[in-house]
Amino acid sequence: MANEKELQLDAVEEPKSNKKLIIIIVAAVLVVGIGVAAALLLMGGDDAPAEETAEAAAEEAPVEATAGPAIYVKLKPEFIVNYQVGTRQRYLQIYMEAMTRNPGVAEALEMHSPMIRSSIISLLGQQSYEYLRTAEGRADIRLKLQEEIQRIVTQETGIEGGLEQILFTNYVMQ
Repeated sequence: MANEKELQLDAVEEPKSNKKLIIIIVAAVLVVGIGVAAALLLMGGDDAPAEETAEAAAEEAPVEATAGPAIYVKLKPEFIVNYQVGTRQRYLQIYMEAMTRNPGVAEALEMHSPMIRSSIISLLGQQSYEYLRTAEGRADIRLKLQEEIQRIVTQETGIEGGLEQILFTNYVMQ
């Protein structure tokens, strides 16, 4: 008989409150609602078409090629040039990136990369291995490479002065 009473008591205690579950669901709905409202507020506001807005912005402030964020274009794969120094074979390996603020120049660097790579390898091959080992040699070749790449970009696209710097991200000689 005691077993029957215990079973009945367990059955009576079973209905539990789902308050925690309800609170979690309400909080989740509120968070989603606030997120959607904030997105609509930030995205909305102007009923003007995008084309008119872009034209108005172009008329108000002419954009200069040097304004805006820097765009880095990796000149890949790395450049490897070998030198004969006395009886030994020596190597130069350079990882380079070009810095510009003009998207047209960035696109030209990608499009004309075979011509640019050929010119870079030729220019590096003409240099003295001993001179390239010095700090002055590295700085000098970086400037020469910048001038050469700018010459090719100007020749192929007509964009002058869009290349700001050539950066060596890795420079190894052995």
